[in-house]
Amino acid sequence: MKKAMKLGAIAVTASMIFAGLSACGSSTQGNKTADGKTVIKIQTFNNFGYEKSTAAKPGADLFAEYEKLHPNIKIESTVASSSDEARTAFNSSISTGSNSYDIFAVDIAWWPSIRAIGNKFMDLKDYTKNNNWPDWVVKTGTDDSGRLIGAGTDIGPTALCYRQDLFEQAGLPTDREQVKELFGGENATWDKFFEIGQRYTQKTGKPFIDNLGDVAAAMKVQKEEVYVSKDDKVIATEDGIHDMYNLLTKNANLSAGVSTWSDDWNASFNSPNGFAVLTCPAWEVNNVKGNAGADFRGWNVADVFPGEAGTDQGGSWLTIPESSPVKEEAAKLVAWLTNPEQQSKVFVAASNFPSSPKAQATPEVADKTDDFLNNAPTGKIFANRAETIKHIPYINAKYYDIDSKFGAALDRVDCTKEQTPEESWKQFVEDVKALS
Repeated sequence: MKKAMKLGAIAVTASMIFAGLSACGSSTQGNKTADGKTVIKIQTFNNFGYEKSTAAKPGADLFAEYEKLHPNIKIESTVASSSDEARTAFNSSISTGSNSYDIFAVDIAWWPSIRAIGNKFMDLKDYTKNNNWPDWVVKTGTDDSGRLIGAGTDIGPTALCYRQDLFEQAGLPTDREQVKELFGGENATWDKFFEIGQRYTQKTGKPFIDNLGDVAAAMKVQKEEVYVSKDDKVIATEDGIHDMYNLLTKNANLSAGVSTWSDDWNASFNSPNGFAVLTCPAWEVNNVKGNAGADFRGWNVADVFPGEAGTDQGGSWLTIPESSPVKEEAAKLVAWLTNPEQQSKVFVAASNFPSSPKAQATPEVADKTDDFLNNAPTGKIFANRAETIKHIPYINAKYYDIDSKFGAALDRVDCTKEQTPEESWKQFVEDVKALS
């Protein structure tokens, strides 16, 4: 559910539990309210779209709907401001067995550590028989014993968002179908992407992309093996990643050099001198809109993406600790929240793209357009992008530590400009060796 995933495990202490979290709900004793309702405690992060809609966080108000359908249930929801804060509470609760929550939303980056203790989580297979996910979503949420311990919520199919006002200034096409063909349609490549970028920057003197790290994040997840092979060998310094690094740094002149989520990055979305293209997972449309302003009409999105395979950036699951005293009721809630009907409602309300192909095909999703993106048919575009996703990279315990070092290597060339590409690659190789 987020673009640049924070990396590695988070060390926690008991004093850090719930730090920075906000909760709502009625006063309870144990797992029952004063009037005898069963309490289910759930922790999510950022915006899963389950809450009542607000200006800052649009939502489908699903918790209230479920409580209305099940008068014996009271849902107490805690929303962490980030995945990292949520993971701190998750790690502490699981390690101490405190049962702080009955349901945890988990980020894709957490799965290596979760699978290592898969028996601590409930098998949801029997509860989710009527749910519908692609194989790669099921595989990610399945432990080494074949138990389904994570129910998929949203995914991050990725298209190209572009500034049509800046494209027009550069003499490039602005119509989304023409832009699709410009980048190569179904045969789009990264070489073509950077070729167009060079044409744009040479014509305008303006940056084409936001930063190298964002583009790298999209490139690497198209591979089945990135930093580690399926037999757990570290391959991060071999030709595959080195070639990607060289292609990126060779085109560093196209970058605005603004770090993702920084104030300068936020301010670029409606700037006449901002970057022209963004590798754009479905959920990031809300970020683009929030930073540019809902009335800004410069952004559009094309049903195209370069590379050898579909790109998923993000994705989340719901999981239940075996120790939850209300795990049966919690499992029913998880199954309901993640079924196609509810996933469709969340997309309509909050733009979190459903992991369920059945949900993607519903009129509510397939027919959705976005006036902010010049009435782009976002439902169809992101559903088409989702169809191209066949896998995510193999991830083990070392993956995100190495990924952090790779991102730092690109930043030293791009954002801080403190090293040459050759110097930064040399340091990356040394950093990877130190991790081993």
